[in-house]
Amino acid sequence: MKSNAFISSPTKTRVVVNCGLLIAVSIVLKILFEVYIPLGGFPSLRLNITALPIMLSGILLGPIAGFAVGFISDLMCFIIKPGGPFFIGFTLASGLTGFIPGLLFMILKKKETKYLEWFNLVFVAFAGIILAVFGVFSFENGSVYYAGEPLNLVFFVIFIALMIAFAVFPIIVVKKSNLDSEYRSDHILFIVSVSQMVTSILLNTWFLSILYGQAIAVLLPARIITNIFLIPLYTIILVGLLKTLPGFIRQS
Repeated sequence: MKSNAFISSPTKTRVVVNCGLLIAVSIVLKILFEVYIPLGGFPSLRLNITALPIMLSGILLGPIAGFAVGFISDLMCFIIKPGGPFFIGFTLASGLTGFIPGLLFMILKKKETKYLEWFNLVFVAFAGIILAVFGVFSFENGSVYYAGEPLNLVFFVIFIALMIAFAVFPIIVVKKSNLDSEYRSDHILFIVSVSQMVTSILLNTWFLSILYGQAIAVLLPARIITNIFLIPLYTIILVGLLKTLPGFIRQS
């Protein structure tokens, strides 16, 4: 019997060690692989894979450990490699990047889920409505334009294909896969989707609007488009890691 329901490793010492390892991985990933894309003259779009070890910590070690990994890694990353002014909202969002996956994974393990596979279809519909309302993509003389600039048709086709795959994949998995797997692909996709929607699309967009004085309408479409690419990428990597990680970091 574990004394703390939120910590799923054999001992608290082991949890602390694993958290330290995942914090270090997150910091290294930020330093080596982070890219800032300016929107409206401000570094509004941050592309990195530092969320992967943070989400992993929540799923494997529990939501409290996940929050700690996200919170501490963001603080350490700012100290080592600041990418702009410090804003506590981003640090809290980083903590939630670990907390939300951990909490959702605990819930999904214990309860039978129904209609969960339809979430991504709703998500894609929401994203499509937002992009249409703000007129992000336009068509003229057989060409595609993104925010008024010409866009290679190949990229547009890939984006549409990703949106379709993103919506239908969980439905196909539920119908054809082994639902007894501990780390189901459709569950991980749902977890990543909810986490990114809350932290990256909603909270961080709001925080960027506050910090730089930019309208949410300017920031939101690009962040939605980015996450249509990032969410499947995160899901594929997480599923692979969860199936291949050595036993010392797995739950017991």
